[in-house]
Formats: sequence, structure tokens, C-alpha cells
Amino acid sequence: MSLSDDTPGPLLAGGRVADVFDIGGGKVLRRYRTPHHAVTYETRAMRFMFEQFRAGRGVRVPEVFDLRPADDPARDIVMERIDGVTMLDDLEQRPWKLFAHASLLARVQRQVNNIVAPEWMVTPTTAAAAKRHDDSVLHLDLHPMNVMLTADGPVVIEWLNASGGPAGFDAALTFVEISTFEVSGLRDQLGLRLFASAFKRARGSGEIGAFTAAACDHRLADAGITPGERANVGALRKRVTVSRNG
Repeated sequence: MSLSDDTPGPLLAGGRVADVFDIGGGKVLRRYRTPHHAVTYETRAMRFMFEQFRAGRGVRVPEVFDLRPADDPARDIVMERIDGVTMLDDLEQRPWKLFAHASLLARVQRQVNNIVAPEWMVTPTTAAAAKRHDDSVLHLDLHPMNVMLTADGPVVIEWLNASGGPAGFDAALTFVEISTFEVSGLRDQLGLRLFASAFKRARGSGEIGAFTAAACDHRLADAGITPGERANVGALRKRVTVSRNG
């Protein structure tokens, strides 16, 4: 049976690579549309971060209950249902929260990066991109679509790209992603620039600047990037090069 052959419950949300279904009992099932994702690794990362949160460190993440099928390759994750809205949805409804949410995103990322990464989370990719090795947990896809705002505070979702390395690299990658999202209309473009600028100030311009070129290269290597985003990242990469050589 393929992933599209059965529907486990009402569809709650859909992203670029996965859909989330309500399966009752306070649980959801996140189903990847293709089997080519490191679901077992993501589950391990989420469980690690959940234990950190339960011990009073880091940020809240959904509790993971099960993988389906149990043997590799697992394709579905059964996890805690999180009731709230994404930061992006809240920004669209309440644009006046832009600066507060940019500061919140920076604060959430610091909480993630304050956790020491276990050895199994550090990969050659992040070490090579950063040119040095630190031990921070990196989310590597932290943006307003991956932060849920709940009555109990923010919850960070989708840990598929989690790794270990310098905190500045994670911050720079978030800045690059936010700065190069594909949006239309002057209002949305202005809002995006303001949010990226506010996040950069809140997170630390110097730290982000030191890793922006490496973050651009990392983003350009992502097969899931859209053509418009690729063009935007390429343009940002050129500006960084010109600034350095200037």
C-alpha cells in the first residue's frame, strides 16, 4: 500500500514534503509523501529534544509516540497533537506583531542552540560548511512556519534537518531562509525584509554575518529549494561576496 492509498484521519495541515492528520486521542500522524526522508533520525532528534525540555532545558517539541511501519524505512510519525497556529499564520493575521515575533524566533533559536549536541547529531556536512566544530544543537530549518504558537508558549516542529555545529551557522541559515522566501506583492516583500532585519538584530548581526556565505551555500545545495528561492539565495550570496571583497 502506498502512502496515498489510505487516509488515517482528517487532514490538519500540509507542508512541502509531509501532511499531518488527526488520529484522535490527542495524537496526530505526520506522513511523508515520499519514502526518501530520514524519519527514524528525525524521531531520534525529537525524542532527544523532548527529554531536554522535560529536564527544564531547550524548547518544547511534540512528544513522539510511534513510527510506522516499525521497521525501516519508517514513513509515518505518530506524535502529540499541538493546538495553536504557526508564527507565519499569526503574522499574516496580526502583522503588528512582526518585531515581537522576530525577537521570539531569535530567543527560541538560542534555546535550541544552548543544548549540547550528542555525537550522533554532528554531521560532516555542517562541520564542513562551518569550517569548525562546536557542539550546539542546530535545527537548520527554523523559520516562522516551523514554530507553533500555543497557549503554553512556542513549540518547534519538523526536526528532519537537525544537526550539531556552531550556533552562528543555524542563525545565519534562518536569516538566509527568511530573507529569500518567495513572496509577491510590495506589502509582503516589505514585511519579509523588516522581519529578516529585526531577526538579525535580535539574534546578533556579527554572528550571522560570519556564517552567511556558508549558509547560502548550504541552502543552494538543498534539492527542495524553489527556483525563485534559488535565485534569491544566489543574489544574496553575491552581495555577501561583494561586501567581503569591498
